[in-house]
Amino acid sequence: MSDYIQIWHKEHAKILETLTELIKLDIFSRTGQMKLQELKRAVESHLTNEDLHLYPMLKKAAENDIGLRRELFLFATDMDQITGEIKAFFRREERDPMSKDLPAEFYKISCAIRSRISREENILMKTLEKLADPQHA
Repeated sequence: MSDYIQIWHKEHAKILETLTELIKLDIFSRTGQMKLQELKRAVESHLTNEDLHLYPMLKKAAENDIGLRRELFLFATDMDQITGEIKAFFRREERDPMSKDLPAEFYKISCAIRSRISREENILMKTLEKLADPQHA
């Protein structure tokens, strides 16, 4: 599990780095568009990875931990909303990559992504580290 935690943390770092680079670029420039597509691929891959590995691991652990079950329930609703907003942004961007609303929408979605990563790192990371601890049983 500690390998997954490291991979998960590196994915977060890469997404945050790409967000920072995008903020410095003109989102309508060729470089900005390429970087936006890089972000899209990184986020999609990361969300898939979480769905396949992270959340099943946490749900299994929550079967025997009512506190974790409650935490995951509260967390899931918010995360589902943020995931939906992220996916909707990329669908809108794909349909109209030169939309005048794109910079404002990107700012909003970048804040949502940063918030999600921060919450995952501060809440779920601690839970994962506890689960990875061999003394946790």
